[in-house]
Amino acid sequence: MKASLGFAAALAAFVLAPAALGAPPSNDNRDAAAPIPTFPATIEGTTVEATLERLDPQISACGRIEATTWYRIDQAPDGTVALAVQGAGVAPVVRVYDLVKNGISEHTCASAAPGGSAQVAFGTKRGATYLVLVGRKPSTADGPFELTARLFLPPLNDARGEAAPLTPKLSSSTLGATTDGTDPHVCGLVDGTVWYSVPAATASTSRLVLRLHAVGDLDASVAVVRHVRNSFDTVACGASDTRGDAGLAWDVEHGASYLVVVGQRKGSPPGDFTLTVGPAPPRDAAPGRPLPRGGASASLNWLTNVNDVFSTTLTAGRTYRLAFRSTGCATLVLRSRRHELDHFYCSGYRTFTPGPDGGGRYILEVLAPSRTTAVAYHLQVAAAGPDDTGVGVELGNLATARGTLTPSGIDVVDLYHFDVSSPSDVRLRLGASARAQFTVTLLTDTGRRLGSSDRQVRLQLRPGHYVAAVRGDSGGPSGRYGLGLVVRQLTHTGLTASSREVSPGGAVTFALTTSPPPDSGALELEIDRFDTLGGWQFVKLVRVSVPGGSVSWTPPAPGRWRARVRFLGTLRFSPSESGYVQVLVAKPLR
Repeated sequence: MKASLGFAAALAAFVLAPAALGAPPSNDNRDAAAPIPTFPATIEGTTVEATLERLDPQISACGRIEATTWYRIDQAPDGTVALAVQGAGVAPVVRVYDLVKNGISEHTCASAAPGGSAQVAFGTKRGATYLVLVGRKPSTADGPFELTARLFLPPLNDARGEAAPLTPKLSSSTLGATTDGTDPHVCGLVDGTVWYSVPAATASTSRLVLRLHAVGDLDASVAVVRHVRNSFDTVACGASDTRGDAGLAWDVEHGASYLVVVGQRKGSPPGDFTLTVGPAPPRDAAPGRPLPRGGASASLNWLTNVNDVFSTTLTAGRTYRLAFRSTGCATLVLRSRRHELDHFYCSGYRTFTPGPDGGGRYILEVLAPSRTTAVAYHLQVAAAGPDDTGVGVELGNLATARGTLTPSGIDVVDLYHFDVSSPSDVRLRLGASARAQFTVTLLTDTGRRLGSSDRQVRLQLRPGHYVAAVRGDSGGPSGRYGLGLVVRQLTHTGLTASSREVSPGGAVTFALTTSPPPDSGALELEIDRFDTLGGWQFVKLVRVSVPGGSVSWTPPAPGRWRARVRFLGTLRFSPSESGYVQVLVAKPLR
């Protein structure tokens, strides 16, 4: 019996004893990071029993990490190091850190789903040390993994002085490429640059087009550098779009040679790309084609059709309208035989009158913006009419002018003028068809802008000559409009009382005046009584025909009373009102 009890106790002790824990990997902590001594290398590791050290960094662009192990690269060579971590059932995370003065700084990182491969590639600095942190995503399974490390040495055309010949079409890569002080920092280019020289035979054309296609995750920039003697200047650059494409074009300068550099933008991994280069259609030269009477509508493209040139004949002393619009911000340049006279960016409208030394043929050049998409435009020149120049046509008081604008064509602005002979309240009211986007602007005849609105401008104006401009947005919808003018002479209305204090039962005579005397209308005399608890209360309204006169009134009770008078206004005279006049009704104090 005792033996049985002893065996049971021993068995219970064995069952209840905690299981022995396995030891963490030898490189579980940062201070014990395992070296990656050479390239290429394949290293077997595991996250099983790996811990999370208190000083392991948790903030990362690739999210959190658990079960961490550490590796290090000492005395790194020039080039690009590519690391990949993969294990059956493991959701790997890999981070690369630079050693900095106060600790470590994340250089790059990657993660993957369970069983996937987390891959990073980064350019190294000769002699530097890098730390590599490998772990798994939180709440995922532990397991063994394989860490592979490869080194890609800089390509032969890694530096500007070692540029390779640029063929009409080539495929290459930024893998292993480095950067140095001769690389241009344009269009986001920061790392992994490779260089090409444009052969003299290719550069013998007047204009060249270069297209780049970046493969995979590569975010690339490409730039063209002009070389003249000891000078290197960037003449064009572009960055790959969401499809990996970029295009640029440049005019070839006689006596200059050209280099092309391709590199990575910030945060981009290295990758493959293709380049094609070839001649672009030459620029149109003056005098170009005659501008049609109805104008010209066409499209431009920076790569394939950079400009259109037109000519038109204008007469000295005659005024013309010039309207230009474009959907993608093309530029219009107006030139005479000797000078550039004006230019429009995106859209514009103006009138133009050749001076005594002008007249004859004028050149209009439309230039594409620096983008690879097509840009449509419309250009038109036509003689100006009476409502297009100077102060325009007369607009009578109490009248409505009706007209039509076609901002998508040549009729963009209509001008009207009117006079104000005495200080007046002036109202310009604009009504337009539903789709029209018109505004009315009030100016002096010297061009000073006073106000603008898409509905109504109302101001008090001094005597003078004034201009109203009805304008549409260049390229906007056409439509009809009506512009009404009301000029009402300012008036002054006054009120006096025969006495400011009367005894109960006594009368007060009010004198009502309006100047200048209106042509018609009425005056309203309002009388109020003061209630000591409720304040001023309305009592009586007396209407008197203009120009005014006298109104006798007997207050019905003692107390304080007040009165004021309003001129209601007419079509030609503005309303006005007086201030208050107070009257006290009370027995005289002894």
